[in-house]
Amino acid sequence: MTHEPPVVSPVSPVLIGVAVAVALALFAREGRAEQFVLLDAMIDYTWDDAVNSTPNKSHFYVNEGNFLNKNRPTNWLSPIDYRNGTLHVRAEVFVKPPGTQSTGWTLCYIPNAGGYGCADTTYYTSTGVWERETKMTAWWNNSQLQWDKGIKQVDMIYAINDSGSGHITNYPELKNLTTPTKVRVTMVQVSAGSTYDPTLLGFSSDGGAADAARPTDGGATGTGGAMVSGSGGADGSGGAMVSGSGGADGSGGAAPTSSTGGSTGASTGSGGSAGGGNNPPSKPGSSSGSGSVTGSCAIASSSGDSGFGATVGLALGLIAWARGRRRGRP
Repeated sequence: MTHEPPVVSPVSPVLIGVAVAVALALFAREGRAEQFVLLDAMIDYTWDDAVNSTPNKSHFYVNEGNFLNKNRPTNWLSPIDYRNGTLHVRAEVFVKPPGTQSTGWTLCYIPNAGGYGCADTTYYTSTGVWERETKMTAWWNNSQLQWDKGIKQVDMIYAINDSGSGHITNYPELKNLTTPTKVRVTMVQVSAGSTYDPTLLGFSSDGGAADAARPTDGGATGTGGAMVSGSGGADGSGGAMVSGSGGADGSGGAAPTSSTGGSTGASTGSGGSAGGGNNPPSKPGSSSGSGSVTGSCAIASSSGDSGFGATVGLALGLIAWARGRRRGRP
């Protein structure tokens, strides 16, 4: 009695499609941004705060004593290149005097070595959420900082424009049009080649924020969360793809265990008056301090998914299992 040689049935197009879709989805996840929050500050600011801030008027100083992320990188060039990436600034304005007077904040990076440089929020005319993204190589004096040595402070200057002399205390006649104000400013550093992802930081894609992500009054001053990358589950192994007659069905590799990305550190609290520093004012011709603050400190976050191999292994296992089931028998 003779038998026909075994015939290996083709793999189901559906399973191939599933494997391809899974691979593409994982590649997309791998492209999520490497990013961290440099600061996340809720500021209540009055005219008295502006005129009494030291060493410079109209300033609010962000450092490790209040809202500067303690877990920020020291070297902004390596191993992740933030220096050549982008700065995403989100200003959520809760309180602003009536009228259409333009106001905003100049954001000066104070380095551990080298000269300082300044970016800006959007200059806004009403309450609401205002977002702005700027290349790190585009804002004023950015090349003067020694980025491999990191920064120690951010000087925020309340101003009517980005000219360098727009400090509100230079315009006492605008006192009632610029103060009091309450604003939440978030500075997110996105690495070179990456795209800002608001969902990683508790913000929705339309600019809103989850309730848990909003700073609240009360409690001790918060500290920055750890900068961590998420990791996927262990790699799965596909079933052996062999031809032959009969035999037990091939089985796919075990599904990878799920894992989440790195946790986001968060804390809330209230600070007293922000401390000043011996740093120069922002752009040329500026004169400038700090006010009472409440809220949470910056939250660091970066993303990374290493579950690609696990998912592909599972897909290959499914394909092998299908081959075993469809293999011809005598």
